[in-house]
Amino acid sequence: MNKALTPEEKLDILWNRAEIERVMLNFGRALDLGDWPLYRSCFTDQIDVDFERLTGQPEVRVDADLWTRFAEVILSPVRRHHQYSNFTATIEGDRAQATIYMVARHWKPTEMGAAEYIQNGWYENSFQRIDGQWKMTRLRHTFQWITGNGALFDFSDPELVKVMAQVFAPENRLNKKTA
Repeated sequence: MNKALTPEEKLDILWNRAEIERVMLNFGRALDLGDWPLYRSCFTDQIDVDFERLTGQPEVRVDADLWTRFAEVILSPVRRHHQYSNFTATIEGDRAQATIYMVARHWKPTEMGAAEYIQNGWYENSFQRIDGQWKMTRLRHTFQWITGNGALFDFSDPELVKVMAQVFAPENRLNKKTA
């Protein structure tokens, strides 16, 4: 039988959940506004990034400044709009896991195909409380379906090629067997 929580314990759970949710809302707002310092503030100094379903690249551990630079380079040419819902969190002390449903819309005028690219799915993220502040330690992007024109992103852009090579370098892979 589960022990009944005290009002203080309930308040602590609600407060921590709200703070973790705030990190995710800052994350999305920063992406939409191109506020790269705010985006960077959502992460610990090193972050595990799993975008394998989207990129085909295995999970990596990278410097959060490098990850922020990657986001800036790939997303700055398009307009962005992120929406989050169905937020769930499991908090154990100074660590937490959260699942956040997302719809990520990207738009750019084009003469070749649709002007929109939309991802539907969720994030499965990990968080750690450091000096009283919750930060993301792992960012896992899992889409369920994508619609629109993936060619809105110019993967031939030299700066993007350079940053992607740094982010997804074999030495950053968490599972070295896939190197």
